[in-house]
Amino acid sequence: MSRKMIKLAGAVLFLIVLNVGLFSMAAIKLASFWISWIFMHIAFVIFVCIFVFSVPEQRKLKFAYSETAVAAYYFIIEMAAGFVLMGSFAFFPMVSFVIQTALLAVFLVVFFTLKKTNRSIDLREDAAKADLRQFQMILEAMRDVQSRVAYDAPYKKAIQHACDAVSGSQVRSSENVYEIEKEIWDLAGQLGQEVDAGNEERIYTVCKKIESRTAERTRRLRLEQ
Repeated sequence: MSRKMIKLAGAVLFLIVLNVGLFSMAAIKLASFWISWIFMHIAFVIFVCIFVFSVPEQRKLKFAYSETAVAAYYFIIEMAAGFVLMGSFAFFPMVSFVIQTALLAVFLVVFFTLKKTNRSIDLREDAAKADLRQFQMILEAMRDVQSRVAYDAPYKKAIQHACDAVSGSQVRSSENVYEIEKEIWDLAGQLGQEVDAGNEERIYTVCKKIESRTAERTRRLRLEQ
């Protein structure tokens, strides 16, 4: 049996127990009872749908909780409010309706705000991962060039310095340095071609350009901090 089916079976069992408890509370079912009963089931269905059928997400932020947790809190609060309103406001159905409608409205606002926030965080995380992959590609290209240099090559130290400059730069990236990173990537490819051709003078020139553009990249990133 899949985990979803186990969760769903547990939810159905809980719903049966809940209804047995609710219908045993009072012999006469007033309007307030049915209002609370409907809102409790709305909260229960929302929670079960998110808990059982939504994509698992357990992000916990400093200012918000996961969508599943928010739905669980709403269900718990609605359960407590429903039981209280069934008893204390049995003859005031409009009061019961207004309070529970307000609870549902607050939940919906919080839930969709959190969903939007989580989506924004996902997009930023995806962008950060893409930035990291791009910078790692530059590092790998530089290391590949370095590995192709002969041990006694006169320009070995120059390539080493250029490689150290790149590897010593910040991994974190931003939109302000995308163009510079593309330049460094192109220069790394050019450096590999010059090494293969053995153009010593051009190798020194390209290495200086890589160090210069990497320093500019680092400077811009520091200004953003």
